[in-house]
Amino acid sequence: MATFHLTAFYRFTPISDPADLRNSIESFCREHLIYGLILVAAEGVNGTISGSVEAIAAFKHTLGELLKLSDLEFKDSVAERRPFRRLKVKIKEEIVDSGNPDLKPASLINHHLPPTEWNAVLESGEDFILLDTRNTYETAVGMFEGAVDPKIEKFNQFVTYVDQAQIPKDKKVLMYCTGGIRCEKAILQMQERGYENVFQLQGGILKYLEEFPNKHFKGECFVFDHRVSVDQSLSPSSRYGLCPHCGDPGETRIECKECGAPTIVCESCLAEPNGHTCSKNCAYHHNNKNQVRSASLPNS
Repeated sequence: MATFHLTAFYRFTPISDPADLRNSIESFCREHLIYGLILVAAEGVNGTISGSVEAIAAFKHTLGELLKLSDLEFKDSVAERRPFRRLKVKIKEEIVDSGNPDLKPASLINHHLPPTEWNAVLESGEDFILLDTRNTYETAVGMFEGAVDPKIEKFNQFVTYVDQAQIPKDKKVLMYCTGGIRCEKAILQMQERGYENVFQLQGGILKYLEEFPNKHFKGECFVFDHRVSVDQSLSPSSRYGLCPHCGDPGETRIECKECGAPTIVCESCLAEPNGHTCSKNCAYHHNNKNQVRSASLPNS
């Protein structure tokens, strides 16, 4: 069975010509059969890609040359099934959508805690708030023990949560996300509001699990590809799948009532009238059959 090598990366760095960089990256990836999603903006790059081990190694070198940087950080993993079906290289206003394109880190270091220091603080007995900056469908799959879930649907809602949460300004706050990029902007939003004792997990959950599997992070970590999530060893999930109706992670295994195919759906969609189906197409036909049956029933 083929092994697909993945790498995730981001870097805030000024890009003078995003279109030119996008074209160069896309051309290289297509030539080397690399698939995935890469975002390019004036503020930097952000992406997750997959390919052969040789292609990924070549990409890392080439991206460093294109950005004229020698210290890029990558988070690597593997999968036995293809995690991406196509390549997308997009130009965006932001490489992570905070709702404020002018908000960007001024330096590479801003109260970052490497996993070792992060873990030490978690075990120190200190008084702090542990804050998850991810969306609800991600937090439902796994979180750090004792973390606060802001219950947001999109990252650009995080700043509204901060404004409404009334966290004491003198409180120590630890924040985390999947790979670190959302925290780079979330911490700026908090600092703008007077929070000085706030820290972010360097490299995010993925980096923490590299060094501390089966410790303080519980459950699995949602990822934005067809693996759905990774377990404590960063292996593709055997538990979750993408719900065919809403696209959120689900873990309830069913047989489609329309075609009989096995599938995984989420609890919310399972409660819907056509939730016991494997696709929107089967849901449509199943619904039509139910309507025909209802219409043929005698009036009571």
